[in-house]
Amino acid sequence: MKAAVIQMVSQDDVLANLQRAAALLEQAALGGARLAVLPENFAAMGRKDAAAIGRAEAMGDGPILPWLKRTARDLRLWIVAGTLPLPPVGQPEAKAHACSLLIDEHGEVVARYDKLHLFDVDVTDNRGRYRESDDYAHGAQVVVAQTPIGK
Repeated sequence: MKAAVIQMVSQDDVLANLQRAAALLEQAALGGARLAVLPENFAAMGRKDAAAIGRAEAMGDGPILPWLKRTARDLRLWIVAGTLPLPPVGQPEAKAHACSLLIDEHGEVVARYDKLHLFDVDVTDNRGRYRESDDYAHGAQVVVAQTPIGK
């Protein structure tokens, strides 16, 4: 069984990021991968509207979740969707989590992990600090899921 780990330089243009990810996932599938892992923030790196993106996705109005499901189904590929902003299930107005989804080859979400340890740090660069907790809520549990290449 083959797995692919995708590296890409995402920007704040969601549709351009999805287009680039699609090309890389297609390459992985053509190379025989059964599972591909996208990087953290693959779809919306640098966006300041994580809450709005998460609400739109939770309400079925965003482009990311339908794209993930369709791409997994079309390529017959399991996809670990790096992280994307998503509120808790059934709570579209709640603070988003940095969420990683596991999508199976049929386009179904089979697991969800909400990042437990957010990146909060003070540094000596021109920004001075990075606080994921400003935009995201902490997850509550570790998730282990069965895939075609193992757990």
